[in-house]
Order: sequence, then structure tokens, then C-alpha cells
Amino acid sequence: MNYSSGLNYVRRLARLDSQAWRYLPYKAKMRLLGIDLSPVNIDQSGLPHERFHMHSDSGGPDLKRLLDTLPIERSDAVIDMECGKGGAMLTLAKYPFARIDGVEISESLTRIARRNIERLKIANAHIFCSDAADFSDLDRYTHVYMYNPFPEPVMRCVLSNINDSLLRKDRTLTLIYRNPIFNGLLLEYGFAKILHTEQLTDYPAFGVYLADARTAESCVRGFTSFPFSGRGND
Repeated sequence: MNYSSGLNYVRRLARLDSQAWRYLPYKAKMRLLGIDLSPVNIDQSGLPHERFHMHSDSGGPDLKRLLDTLPIERSDAVIDMECGKGGAMLTLAKYPFARIDGVEISESLTRIARRNIERLKIANAHIFCSDAADFSDLDRYTHVYMYNPFPEPVMRCVLSNINDSLLRKDRTLTLIYRNPIFNGLLLEYGFAKILHTEQLTDYPAFGVYLADARTAESCVRGFTSFPFSGRGND
């Protein structure tokens, strides 16, 4: 935790912020284990604004509370799109996923995430250093996780890549989306919202969505033209 974010957190504790106090044991444990989950703003990332949103950790109690409500099998695999320093992956690793992978565009954040994963000896995880808009190797995954990681053009590419994967390999895919500001875009791309968790967690909320080959095919038929190809910047 850097100085400014640490000071802000202390102020929240002093104001008796319920979420800050609920996260205190989690943050203290990560700190003691030497896990770096401090936030990174756009300027610190060195990435263009049109490819990146501010990164902050979304693992911990709220994500755990949501995951406890979902059926997760040992045959399932999850990927965190723009995983940052891997905080959500550390929480996802507590569940019986066969794989817990991540995609991160920043080389520096990828290095930190890999170090965090190694520190906790999570063997069934891998982090790909890639632009999420270009990452199409999705056929093995049954779950996708994201925390409002990028602007709309990148989100369109990611959703198009997911639909392409569902058409190649039919399965039910669960998308877990924290702070779902592009909820309407997911509905446009054929995803069906099954859960919204304002009543379960503090802001930002989670949205949980389902898609399969049938919804992906309906989406493709519904578009007369695509504003983005799903392959990088168009």
C-alpha cells in the first residue's frame, strides 16, 4: 500500500467506515505475507488512457461473499481480464477452480502479480502479459472475472472474443463483473444478467451474467456491422 492510499485508508477507519473495518484483517494479512496489492493510477501505469482504467485490488471479503453463492466445480476454470497485481486471483484461488489465470497489459503489474502468486504458492495459475482486446485463447474457461478494467472500445473487443470462443466451443460461461458500468453493453452482446449484488456488498456492486453458443449466435445475427473487430484497436 503506497503512502497516499494508506493515509486514505486510515482516514476511512477513523470515520468508522464499515467496509474499511471489514477489510482490515484481509489487508493486514496480505501486508504480513509481503503481498503488494496497492492501487495504480493511469499515470503510474505508463499506459494510454484509452486502454487502461485505474487498478485497485478487488479481492477479499466482498468477492468471497459473492463466490460463496455460486456453484463452482473442479472442472471449472476462470480468467481475470486485466488482473492488475492479482488480488482477485488470490481470492479466486480459495475455490475449486482447475485453473485461475489472468491477463494483464502492463509488464510491471504482470511481474508483481506473478510474484504475489508465487509467494502464496498457487500452482494452478498463470498470468499472460497481453492486451485483453487481443487475447482470444478463451476456450478453456468457464468463468471470466473483471473489475471495470478498461474503457468501452476494449470491452467491446473482449466481449466479441468471448462470443467467438463460445461459438467455437459451446458451454455455459459465467461472467463476474464488479462495478458493471457497461451493463448495457453486456446485454447488447447477448449476456443475460442473473444476479446483481447491491444488497450483498458495499459499492461497487457485482453483476453476474451467463452466455453460451446460442446467445453468442443470436448476438452475431443481431449485428448488421461491428464497430470493432475484436482484434486490438480498430
